[in-house]
Parts: sequence; C-alpha cells; structure tokens
Amino acid sequence: MSSEQNPHEPLVERVLVGFDLTAEHHVAHCAPCQTERQKLEEALQQFGAANREYASRSEDFWDKQAAQIQQKRRESSNRARVVGALAPALAMLLFVGVFLVSQSPHVEPSAQTVPAVQTDSDHELLVAVERAVESDTPQALAPVAWMEEENDGSTSLPARSNQKESRSHEN
Repeated sequence: MSSEQNPHEPLVERVLVGFDLTAEHHVAHCAPCQTERQKLEEALQQFGAANREYASRSEDFWDKQAAQIQQKRRESSNRARVVGALAPALAMLLFVGVFLVSQSPHVEPSAQTVPAVQTDSDHELLVAVERAVESDTPQALAPVAWMEEENDGSTSLPARSNQKESRSHEN
C-alpha cells in the first residue's frame, strides 16, 4: 500500500460497489470512512450530472458531429481508392525492377581479394612472432628492457645482437 493511499478507501469501495455487512458496519462507526464515502458519492453525482449535460446537447451539435463523421468517411474512402489505383502500378514497377536486376550480368568477387586481406594479417602475425623470437626479453618485461636501453645509451643495436649471439653460444 503506498503512503499516499487512504487505508479506508478499499472499505468504502466495497460498501459502494456491493453489499458487505462488515464494511458497512465499519463505515457506520468510522468518521474518516464516512468522509471518504461522502467524497466518492459527490464525485459520482458530478460525473452523472456532466454526462446528462453532454447527452442533452442541442440537435445542432449532433448534426455537426454526424457531418464531420461523414466527411472523414468520404476522405478515407477517397484515400482507399487512390491506394487501390496505385497498388498495381507499384507492383508492376517492383516486378520490372526485379526482372532488370536478374538480367544484369552477375559479377562474382575475385578470389584474390579475400586472400590479400588474409595475407596482410598473416604477414603481420609472422612479423610479430619473428620480433618476439629475436628478442631475448620476455614480452612482459619489454618495457623494463626499453628503460634499461635508454639508460645505457651507449649500447647500439648491433652490439646487442652480438651479446645475444654470445649468450646463445654459451648455452
């Protein structure tokens, strides 16, 4: 139950909707329920009065409403006729389009385009593997090795490759 909902509303509704002796007895002795019941009865009376007022409108109002309904029906039937006339033309246009597409020469993709893409990615993979194999530093320690190389400054690439060769001969 929400904090905004009156706890007496369900009882009052049960009294107004049907005959419930327990709810009647409670409402007869509960001031908030009597107030709620009175509010609901007033709302229902206002609703009934408004509906009677709407129903007792002049004949002129009902004639205008009937004329509006007839006008909208005519507009709807006119649209239906236009759509009915255009539908075969659109179907024929679609048929001609499909026929022209099916008659055009079918160009198959060349077999060389797909492998070229694969070759590039394969080549990149091979280059990455080759670099990893040539490197004597594990990939996880590569940033530390770069920092060491920067700090040394005097070590050149050929000298480093010589060091690698000498280490491989020692093993």
